[in-house]
Amino acid sequence: MAGGMAKGRGPTLAERVGSAPSGDRAPAQRHCWVVDSPGHPGRYPGLLAEWRRADDGWEGRVVYALDEPGSACRLVERWVPAACLEAS
Repeated sequence: MAGGMAKGRGPTLAERVGSAPSGDRAPAQRHCWVVDSPGHPGRYPGLLAEWRRADDGWEGRVVYALDEPGSACRLVERWVPAACLEAS
């Protein structure tokens, strides 16, 4: 099939989408800890949505809630360096 994926040539689509930067095949869309993210010091529970390779290493797109003084909380969705993410 022109422009398609041939069998036997590398990982399947499911394996590529679900792989983590460490290569241990941990799926995205899983709970994690966001630790000392740039501009948000502290440790927050989050949800990892996907990975991407940036110029200076891997980044994960995460969603997490920040407690705001005097109000409920603020939902944050952003790309965070892999060094700021821990498995839960």
